[in-house]
Amino acid sequence: MNTKNFFWILIVSCTIMGCSPEDEFKISPVTIDEPQIEGTLITIDAILGILGQKLVEDGENAKVVFEDTNNFIQGYVVSSDKASNFFKELVFQDKHTNPSAGIRVLIDDNPLFTTYEFGRKIYIKLDGLSLGIENGIPTLGISEGNTIGAIPSFFIEEVVIRSSETAAITPLEITIEDFTDKLVNVYIKVNHIQFTKNLVLEDNTFTFAAENHDKFDGERIVESCTTGRNTILSTSTFSDFKGLKLPNQQGSFEGILTKNFLGNTYNLVLNDPLGLVFENETRCDPIVLECPAISEGTIVVFEEDFSDLKIGDLEDSGWINSNITGGKLKYKIDNFGENQYAQITGYRSKESLYKVWFITPDIDISTSIDEALHFDLQAGYDNGNILEVFATNNFTGDPTTTSWIKLDAIIPRGPLNAFGNATPAGPIGLSCLEGTIRIGFRYIGGDPRATTRYHIDNIKIIGK
Repeated sequence: MNTKNFFWILIVSCTIMGCSPEDEFKISPVTIDEPQIEGTLITIDAILGILGQKLVEDGENAKVVFEDTNNFIQGYVVSSDKASNFFKELVFQDKHTNPSAGIRVLIDDNPLFTTYEFGRKIYIKLDGLSLGIENGIPTLGISEGNTIGAIPSFFIEEVVIRSSETAAITPLEITIEDFTDKLVNVYIKVNHIQFTKNLVLEDNTFTFAAENHDKFDGERIVESCTTGRNTILSTSTFSDFKGLKLPNQQGSFEGILTKNFLGNTYNLVLNDPLGLVFENETRCDPIVLECPAISEGTIVVFEEDFSDLKIGDLEDSGWINSNITGGKLKYKIDNFGENQYAQITGYRSKESLYKVWFITPDIDISTSIDEALHFDLQAGYDNGNILEVFATNNFTGDPTTTSWIKLDAIIPRGPLNAFGNATPAGPIGLSCLEGTIRIGFRYIGGDPRATTRYHIDNIKIIGK
């Protein structure tokens, strides 16, 4: 083509089309008109109240089916699937500040953050939807037998309606002790927490969700520096940040309070890793006994493998089995195959809080040196790390008035719905203690929130 003719064509084309460098890259602003809701607005609290009554009447599979109500609920989106830690679900709460209730909506579409971004006010048209409990939390969607299914993609815009308002979300500041079903699906903030020490060791720091044993979610223990209570931070193995290392400082969490897949324990879930602000370099790890675990001796100072015993036999020989919160839950002897062990679980105990001590008889270590503690521990049906091991050389006869020092025993985690493997604990050095000692296993939890089952076996103290 003749070069002169080409430029004339270009000039004429731009004249006709009015093109310019500015026009070429100009993007029309997106505006959202406030929708006209032609129906009755009711609160999230109200429909959760209806569900609660149905659960009382019809049991755990109860559902509320909305038909011909012309009712809507409104709230603010507090979940985001931008980092892929949520998938085909929206979590929204009733108010952008000081919320009192939240709900999850299953939606068969992905991604959702491009349309229903964090802080976006939305309206949900209830007719055609059902409300029930899925994974232990209130969930809206389409009725599918005894379960709640996702709203089909072709139905979304008719059901989930965007407001023109996008609000700044102020997290509700609570503590681990404040967790209740009422606050599930609410955007919260928990201060003064850290990941438990054995997850952030200098030479072995865990990732959020990229360990070999992480199948669907990575579950990591976080503990309160104020009260010592712990809970679980859960991260999807499909999240963009699954491979990041856990921070070893302490700080705060901002995200959503929810439950695990089985619905039997509370979980914290992040929208993205920016929800963790861990900037305090001073950790709050408990003081533990720091005796060197010197090379093994040959003298067995104490031994118990629980063979051919009943719990009463142990108590007669000086063991203490005490529920100091006044409940009936205690340790017992159980067996699998031909092996017996001490066992405890708070599952179905109906005790909302328990502290149960299992304490050895007096153990004289005055005639040996370089003592070390060994035992085997198995965890199962794990919904919280709630066992600790202590020692004392000044037992008062009452575990609540005795001065205990914590032992640096790594408590294994077990699977959610099965038993883990028995894991050797030790050697744990005891050589800086003198005289007569006792070892105490303390179990702290509450049904149904923390009921992990533990098997303790093959306790030995070996010295020289």
